Amino acid sequence: MSRRWGIIVFTAFLAGAQLCAQEVITGTFCNPKLSGTTERQHLKSLKSTPLNLPFRDDFSSGESLPDNSLWADEYVFVNNTFSINQPTLGIATFDALNEKGALYDNASPGVFSADTLTSQPINLAYSASDSIYLSFLYEPGGLADPPDTNDSLTLEFYSPIELKWYSVWRTKGGGETKFNRSILKITDIKFLKEGFRFRFTNYASLASATTEPSKAGNGDLWNIDCIELDKNRGYNDTVMNDVAFTTPLRSLLNSFEAMPWNQFKKASLIAMSSKVSIDFRNNDTAAIKPRNVTPGFTITDVYSNLVVNEPSVDARNLEPLSDNTYEEALDYTYNSTSSDSALFLFKATLLTDSFDPKSNDTISYYQFFSDYFAYDDGTAEAGYGINGEGSDNAMVALRYRSFMQDSVAGIRICFNDAYNNANQRYFYLTVWADNDGKPGEVLATSEEILATPSGTNNGFMTCLLDKPVHVDGYFWVGWKQSSETFLNIGLDLNTQHLDRLWYWINGNWYVSSAPGTILLRALMTGDGSASSSDDGESLYNSKYKLFPNPVTESFSVSGPDNGIEACKLVIYNLSGSVVMTVEQVSDINISHLPAGNYFVVVKSKSNKPLSVIKLIKTQ
Repeated sequence: MSRRWGIIVFTAFLAGAQLCAQEVITGTFCNPKLSGTTERQHLKSLKSTPLNLPFRDDFSSGESLPDNSLWADEYVFVNNTFSINQPTLGIATFDALNEKGALYDNASPGVFSADTLTSQPINLAYSASDSIYLSFLYEPGGLADPPDTNDSLTLEFYSPIELKWYSVWRTKGGGETKFNRSILKITDIKFLKEGFRFRFTNYASLASATTEPSKAGNGDLWNIDCIELDKNRGYNDTVMNDVAFTTPLRSLLNSFEAMPWNQFKKASLIAMSSKVSIDFRNNDTAAIKPRNVTPGFTITDVYSNLVVNEPSVDARNLEPLSDNTYEEALDYTYNSTSSDSALFLFKATLLTDSFDPKSNDTISYYQFFSDYFAYDDGTAEAGYGINGEGSDNAMVALRYRSFMQDSVAGIRICFNDAYNNANQRYFYLTVWADNDGKPGEVLATSEEILATPSGTNNGFMTCLLDKPVHVDGYFWVGWKQSSETFLNIGLDLNTQHLDRLWYWINGNWYVSSAPGTILLRALMTGDGSASSSDDGESLYNSKYKLFPNPVTESFSVSGPDNGIEACKLVIYNLSGSVVMTVEQVSDINISHLPAGNYFVVVKSKSNKPLSVIKLIKTQ
């Protein structure tokens, strides 16, 4: 694996020491958005009826897993955060993590087989003269750790008559980080049969696995996009007649990705962004005339199911191969009748020509207001920590601001999965007062806590103080190390910390040089008291649970004091559409729903929202 992220960002030399404590960024992370139950290399759902041409996928469904109508396994991570300059919304990322978001069991310093992406059977009963081509785009590394020269991405074709896989294409790591196009003509008669399949596989390796196992984990990433298999094509068939969104929507708050609802109501005028910014691209090379596109967006209060903001928009002409940004003044501040939490759907759309693919013309984002502050987008592209001699007392702090008298109950933090669990060491949760823009007096310190990569759906470990600590204005939350072991915290490379992240070694505080922000969130009680945050009714609470989760056919909901019997459930897909409303809380059958991610809103019989839980539906 390349050591691109195994770099020293800042070093403070210790007197008389040969080694030094230092900030370190690695390519190591767990994947909090993936979870699963089956073993790798097992085809999860091989359809009996082959697909017909054309076969196309640009991974723009908005789900974290591949579309099971096209793909037979679920090992790659479908996302919008790991690529640089992707041509359309959504990519498939190949890495060293399995479908559960953890390192493969066979991961090692040597090259090993990691992710696969296998197509469903396809009817390819054509002749060679039908000019059948398979094309795709691939990018080594992207925003995160690139593959080394010993690593590779391969493509294989399956012969239905021989029941055998053949290697037909391979590229080695070490190339330039950009999207490259590959196109292969299929002429061999052993592939031109009903039941043809193709699959991609990446081969990765773990650097530092033997010397520094706490740093060794995921890396060697490849991104794939715009796969197309069809007849009547040519080798120069490179034009993409597609106008598409290219980057995900983000929070409409100025600084935060999420914040407590009561905090937002106190500071809505300064917390709300003044504009909406959305990126899209005209991938068409036709220079005869520009493409005419009308961008727009809506904001919906999910609880009331009412569109609360829908500004008027104008059409615009897009030049060939142009990147574009739609910016619109936002004269709206989130408002809801809910008293303790809120949920809004921010949806952007592109009105394009009739021949333009529509799957990447809509993108959605859920704005949560619950019981915590967050800067990160929920996905870690790298790992962060302090390492080296003298780091056993190192401290890391992230600054937040409370807009009212409140209390910090604890943190939610994402630890990465490291080789042989080497980063599972103890630390102290710590809260500091602000001292003129840097951490000051220690307000609270917890007992020792064991760093544990989370296997839950959201990937965050909740760490609570023995007693919540009162804050008002700026404060800092973080940890103090009890060993020199690299703890490996998830690092979001899509969100800059803007001098809000500091670390302490050798008696001094320093501004972090990390190219992102750590996945560490401040958990608030909401009332300024020293009561537990679980006493309030917040959007994300631990009182309501789904089981099993992930689910294949049916699930149930558990709640406090049997009060769940008085609840109803509303299930939303990622586009914000209601797919089910049920009055029961057990044996809820969702086998008819497509595999993917959903939100389950638990409501009282009087329609008061009680909790929202992310549900993963597998095949």
